[in-house]
Amino acid sequence: MNNKPQTPGLGVVLVSQAAILVLGLAGIWILDVSLPEAKLDAIVASAFGIILAVVTFAIFLAIYRFGGRFAQMLLADLQRVWGLFHGYSWGKIIFVAALAGIGEELLFRGFFQTLMSGYLPIGWAILITSLVFAALHYLSHAYFICAVLMSIVFGVVYYLSGSLVMVMVWHGVYDLIALAVLVKYRYLISAKKAGL
Repeated sequence: MNNKPQTPGLGVVLVSQAAILVLGLAGIWILDVSLPEAKLDAIVASAFGIILAVVTFAIFLAIYRFGGRFAQMLLADLQRVWGLFHGYSWGKIIFVAALAGIGEELLFRGFFQTLMSGYLPIGWAILITSLVFAALHYLSHAYFICAVLMSIVFGVVYYLSGSLVMVMVWHGVYDLIALAVLVKYRYLISAKKAGL
C-alpha cells in the first residue's frame, strides 16, 4: 500500500492559479481600477524583488531552524503543502511559482489593495487585503499569522514603490525557492518533531 499523499494534477493547480489571475485582471478592467505609477523601472524592480525573495526565505529558514513551538507548527503545515507538490518536476515548480506570483499579486495588490485604498486609508486597505490573502492561504493559526505579516510587507512595499512588478517577482521567486526546497531539498527544513 502506498502511504504517500496524492498530488493533485498540475491542471487543478494551474486552473486555480489561472482563475486568480483572471479575477485580478477582470476586477481591474470592470471596475476601472487605476494602478499607481511605478517609481522603479521593471529591471530594477525585478532585481529588488529577487533580493527580497532570498532575504524572506532566509528569514523563514531561520524561523524553521530556531523558532521553537511556532516553527514546529509551521513545519507541520509544510508537510501538508509537500503533499500537494511532491513529485513535481522543476518545470512544474517554476511554472506554478511564476503563476502564483503574478496572479496573486495582480489580484491582491493590483486590484484589491488599490481598490480599497480609494475608499479607506492605506493602512486599512493593506490590513484588510492581508487578512483576505491570509484567509485564502489558511492552513493553521501559525501559517495564517505568517501569511498576514508577509502580505502586509508586500502591501507596504507595493504602496511605497508603486511597483506591481517588484511584488510579483518577490512573491514568485519566494514561492519558487520555498517549493524547490520543500519538494527537492526537504532536509534543509526538516525537523523530527514535525515528521518531515
